[in-house]
Amino acid sequence: MLKSVREATVARTCNGVGSPEAAVKSMSISAADAEDAAAEGCDADAEAEFRYGRANHVCTELRASGREASQQLTDLADKIPGIMLASRAPRTVGKYLSAFQRWQDWAVSHKIRSLPADPWYLSLYMVKLLQDARTVSPITAAACALSWFHDVQGLPDPTRHAQVRNLLQAAKRLLAAPKHRKTPMTRELLCQIAVELSADDSLQNLQVLALMAVGFAGLLRWDDLSHIYADEVEVKGNYMAVFLEVRKNDQLRQGNWVLISRWQGTLCPVSLVEQLLSRGGYVGHQRLFGRVRRSKGKQVIRGKMSYGRARELVRKALDQAGVDPDDYGLHSLRSGGASIAAAAGIPDRLIQRQGGWRSETSMRMYFKESLSALLSVSKALAPQ
Repeated sequence: MLKSVREATVARTCNGVGSPEAAVKSMSISAADAEDAAAEGCDADAEAEFRYGRANHVCTELRASGREASQQLTDLADKIPGIMLASRAPRTVGKYLSAFQRWQDWAVSHKIRSLPADPWYLSLYMVKLLQDARTVSPITAAACALSWFHDVQGLPDPTRHAQVRNLLQAAKRLLAAPKHRKTPMTRELLCQIAVELSADDSLQNLQVLALMAVGFAGLLRWDDLSHIYADEVEVKGNYMAVFLEVRKNDQLRQGNWVLISRWQGTLCPVSLVEQLLSRGGYVGHQRLFGRVRRSKGKQVIRGKMSYGRARELVRKALDQAGVDPDDYGLHSLRSGGASIAAAAGIPDRLIQRQGGWRSETSMRMYFKESLSALLSVSKALAPQ
């Protein structure tokens, strides 16, 4: 199953950006750039490197050799571009392709060679982005994209040049803005929401409450919640095990089990999921959280729930509970659960494993200390 998930992921990437060969060819320079490279003393071999990278150059040599075994070797070499795309997550590859295409368009408009990029012209491009951008995101995206494209082509990384590095740091300082983080979810607010939603025993309300309870107890991102499948949830007495085929920190797609304990009361995530599995009418390998539809006279869950739809349902639940929905988001479930776990003295390594954080630094950004915890520092310093 995990292999098929990986293949499907690569396929989605290729559908979004064209075939793997086309994606890698998008790194190549134009004919005019090739002529400029030749004028600068680059031979035919170097020009081939610029156009398609080493893989294509090897294919050209093999076809020209006339050896009987060359076809088999050529077939292997032809697979390299597609495999290289798997060195990054599909979404990352898509972002890199878009960012590189913008750099390439700008370079062509100014008759500049786009690959390999000259650090001086890349610096000019970054200044251009700095003038137009409201955030540093387009500039960091360009830097990361060009760094990766040069790396897979075996070319020197222009973003390591001192001038480029300092411009990137300057852009981060000049375009810095305060981050407005959503308020972490609390147990009290979740219980209040449970009371409001339980008044209407609909399948939709049950799904929303289960989604919020699982996200809170599992410290899950929306991306995690959206990849929970009904047939990959195992209830084992006093806890349940949820298998995530895809997770942000699971770059090798080995899969990840998240364990969630059974609680007392109506907010128990295990009990809510059991009810959802019983009433959802799931068929085969189907997502746990999806669209509520009517089939054969009863409501069932089918398809995939989008981020926008999930956000809309959670906002509606918050509004019913009498709080401002603008103060909270889907990430409030994750940050709220992490903050409470940290305050309860749960070891960082266990919180990090549950939430799937790659580092303690990124995990601790989600912690919100209570007022009493913050006052405990100065209180401990009081003279006896």
